[in-house]
Amino acid sequence: MKKLLLLINLIATIVFAQATSNSLLQNFKPFETPRTNCRPGTVYRISADGVKYIVQDVKQIKSDESNDGSLIGQMTFSSEELLNILNLNFSSDFITVEVEIKDAIREYTEQASVDFALYENDIAKDIMLDENSKYFVIRETVATKEIIFRFSKSSISQLTTGKSNLKEKSGEGIDFPFEMSKKFSELKRFFFLEEKIEKPSGGLF
Repeated sequence: MKKLLLLINLIATIVFAQATSNSLLQNFKPFETPRTNCRPGTVYRISADGVKYIVQDVKQIKSDESNDGSLIGQMTFSSEELLNILNLNFSSDFITVEVEIKDAIREYTEQASVDFALYENDIAKDIMLDENSKYFVIRETVATKEIIFRFSKSSISQLTTGKSNLKEKSGEGIDFPFEMSKKFSELKRFFFLEEKIEKPSGGLF
């Protein structure tokens, strides 16, 4: 019976991880830490052993930006992501958080610009040198000077370290009463949208 319960819990965790969808910034990923580099047009690779390396900022890929105002919605993070970003350690594998991004600045690229730079100018051929790596280009980023992460009581019950860094709001009907804010003197990129770079036609390796 105990083995059956463990199996059910494992399957539920896998299904949850695969089915989770964010109401805010769908398909975006968080950077390991807030940063000023890694603009849209940056190429990185994931090695065979899972290590991420920045390859090149492709200057030929031009980006535009828009001020999206304040964004708020739910996002699901892995415990490792929250440990990296906020130094909070959770016992659960995944945590759903309410995120508020103040005065969000979105940087984005156009497909034609990306394709022309990577393939017409043979940049992809020149930088995709490791046949055992997967290559990606950052297509969009979201930056801000202030971001707030809010947590539910059930999430906090799974918090093992860092609770003293959270502020608690009192009152009725608050679904995410615990919060942590991050403020910066300059814009920091927090989230990015990537696209896998395919091998140039004609064969690379």
